[in-house]
Amino acid sequence: MPPLPARPHLAVPLEVYYFDTDAGGVVHNIAYLRMVEIARSQLAASLGWTLAEMGRTGLVPVVARTEIDYLKPARLGDALTIEAELVGMEKVRMHMRFEIRSALAPDTLFARCTQTMVTVQLPGGRPQRIPDAWRETYPQLVR
Repeated sequence: MPPLPARPHLAVPLEVYYFDTDAGGVVHNIAYLRMVEIARSQLAASLGWTLAEMGRTGLVPVVARTEIDYLKPARLGDALTIEAELVGMEKVRMHMRFEIRSALAPDTLFARCTQTMVTVQLPGGRPQRIPDAWRETYPQLVR
């Protein structure tokens, strides 16, 4: 596994497409969760836990809890940046934070989300420890 970044953080650029919006051009609430999913998958990959690795090992993160605050509507064509960060770890759980901002006006915050993930082994779905490399590289995040 390549060395992990000093900080478990990633900024993911996205654009609001027509399928993300309602007839008025405002982003649907569920579209924000898809954006979070993209950012979370890219963050995991940057930390060495790629989709290919998940398929090979059967070790996958499963969403156990999501909280999201919708602060301002994003609109069709908006350029966004999704800030994704691993903020805490337990034995089998990890906690992540996401902020969806305007890429052109970074002070404009559209939504804030936190998620708790549980690491499980497929196909049985039994909880498993978070990757050791994460715990060793980010001991300050272990709760």
